[in-house]
Amino acid sequence: MEHPSADDQAATPLYSGTTVYGGAYGMPPAGVALLDPRRLLRNWRTLTLVMVFAIASALGYLWTATKVYRSDSLIELSVRRPRILTQQAAVIEDQSSQSTEVFNTRLERFRSRTMFCAALARLDQTHPDAFRPPASRLFAPAPSAATNAVALQDARLRRLERSIDVVLIRRSRLIRVACEHADPTLAAAACNAFAEAVEVSVFDENRKISDAAVVWLEAQADAQRKELLKAEDVLLEFRQKNQIDALESQRKTVEDAMLGFNRELVRVEGLEAEKRALLAKIDQLKLDPERSGELPADIPSIAEISAALEQWRLATVERASLLATLTPKHPEIQVCDKGIAVRREHALQALARLKTTAHADHELLVEQTQTLRRKLDAQAERAVGLEKEIVERKTRLAMLERTRDAADQSFRGILTRIQEARTAADENTATVKIVEKAVVPTKPVKPQPLRVLAVALLLGLVSGIGLIVVCDRLQDRVSTPEDLVAPGIPVLAVVPHVKSADRAAIATATTREQFAEVVEAFAGLGAVLDSPRHKARNQVVLVVSSMPVEGKTVTSCNLAGTLARRDRRVLLVDFDLRRPQLAGIFPPPVGYTGLIEALSHAPSEFEPLCYPAEGCPNLEVIASRPARGLSPVQVMGTPAVGALLAWARKKYDHVVVDAAPLGLVSDVLTLAPYADLTLVMVRSDVSRKRLIRHTLHRLLEAGVHNVAIVFNDMDISKRRYGSYSPYYHYRKHYESYGEVGNRGQAAG
Repeated sequence: MEHPSADDQAATPLYSGTTVYGGAYGMPPAGVALLDPRRLLRNWRTLTLVMVFAIASALGYLWTATKVYRSDSLIELSVRRPRILTQQAAVIEDQSSQSTEVFNTRLERFRSRTMFCAALARLDQTHPDAFRPPASRLFAPAPSAATNAVALQDARLRRLERSIDVVLIRRSRLIRVACEHADPTLAAAACNAFAEAVEVSVFDENRKISDAAVVWLEAQADAQRKELLKAEDVLLEFRQKNQIDALESQRKTVEDAMLGFNRELVRVEGLEAEKRALLAKIDQLKLDPERSGELPADIPSIAEISAALEQWRLATVERASLLATLTPKHPEIQVCDKGIAVRREHALQALARLKTTAHADHELLVEQTQTLRRKLDAQAERAVGLEKEIVERKTRLAMLERTRDAADQSFRGILTRIQEARTAADENTATVKIVEKAVVPTKPVKPQPLRVLAVALLLGLVSGIGLIVVCDRLQDRVSTPEDLVAPGIPVLAVVPHVKSADRAAIATATTREQFAEVVEAFAGLGAVLDSPRHKARNQVVLVVSSMPVEGKTVTSCNLAGTLARRDRRVLLVDFDLRRPQLAGIFPPPVGYTGLIEALSHAPSEFEPLCYPAEGCPNLEVIASRPARGLSPVQVMGTPAVGALLAWARKKYDHVVVDAAPLGLVSDVLTLAPYADLTLVMVRSDVSRKRLIRHTLHRLLEAGVHNVAIVFNDMDISKRRYGSYSPYYHYRKHYESYGEVGNRGQAAG
């Protein structure tokens, strides 16, 4: 079988797909699931324990927590007293009292310390020493009994303030007073005591305000009466001194004169415009005897100019007729030329006279227009002055009248308020009243079991998932094949855990036993290699690992034994030149020369290096042993390595190469181009994820694409891998299968 080159292997990878492993050094390859949900679900025990702890903590809290009862009462708040009289409100009433700020101001006054002191005093009438703090929370003994009493009262007051909540209900005039306490009776009593204290406080405040308002309003009424009399005197004096009617008559006369001037100005401006248009037409006239009949007819004295042009034209015609028979120097022609010049001069003089007359008329009209405008401006200025004086006097008069009206209205409003204040002192017109009194609650409001349990479940779930994710990120060891999923790199076999301390017994299990889980696992690996997909690439198999103790030597021996038991010639080569192990598993004959010594001499024949494996027909071994003075680096770089594998490829059906770990040395990169298939060993709970990724990454960089994984030492009996649980039942009955097989062999 011809060995393919490295370029051929790169061009025709064993497994379908694109690049099988990418990414930078030390980073996971593209497509590798860092947080596989299936892997996280395997830690359901951790999640269950965390949630059970959270629920137990919540139940403990519910069992030990003090039950708190809540009692509510409603207070209706009005921003002004109800109307007592039907008269219109006085102007001194604060119209902004309907705003939200008034409600908030009242609410803050209810929350003041003074109000709580009043509520505590009312509560002491029915519940003495209520809200007394425990003895352990009292202050240290004061120097005097009075100071100690003050401190105790202050502590009770603070506890009452923390227990009572006063809230203004939105979009309403209701205030909710709520009290929370471990004693339901005390909660209702404190709530009612506070509401009654608020009502009584506002009622007393209204009565005091009413009594004080009567005295103040009477004084204001006397002062307002004097202001009203003074305003009326000033208004009368102003009307006598300022004759507004006379000024308005003068303004009417001036306005009539302005109308006359305006009409005359419009007429003169119209004539001036006509003269201006006539001048424009005259300036545009051109004296042409041939076009004498085309002169505008609306121009004055145009007939004189037309007659002069007609004579000019006739003289020109007469000269033209004479030129038909006479020369230009003939006396008659010269006489005609003089006549033409005279008639042309007459026409020009007539046009000049017309222009002079038109300019004189236009200047006269312009002068008349300017004169009328000056007169009109003078009348307008006089009218403005009169209007200004009238407006000033009327404004002053209106101000005096408003002052008089305001004084009168204020005086009448004060009289009305005096009557209202006197009546309000005897009526129950408080701005606060209790709408609903507090009742003794029957059910506690704290703690809430459903809410506490829901929060505990949520926190337990989040904490459990977070703990699982953190542990998974910190855990770098591989547990199942799903922990390292690389696209295009399949897991060809899963080797179960064998409970044995004898390394040689495990390595030769396929040559000694028939009914064991490890034998079945390597039989399955051999079947996969013989499948149509891998058959063309299974002659030279390189077994590598990322670190020692991952089971590459055991796998190499068992794979070689499995293939040999299928009646094929198999060669097992120990290329782990630094730590050879095959010599301890398959002892070589006495005087055997190790592989490193043979390769150092570049032998031409490799037949002497091979010796048969004991107990396994069709299997031959090339072992290695340490040699002094020889470096594996020098040997691995020689052509003898390629010659050995080429010789083995021609002579044997299968060649299994046990190489050194790639994570430590780079011997694998020298051997991989000569192999048809490279098996990377991964040992459960031993192999490191980063080292495995590093190994695959280095193989890819070296151009090795025919890579597969063998998962080793997986303990299925723990039943922690759901996809392999059915295999555990089959594993328990190996002994019975072995007995049946042995009886069949004995019968044969």
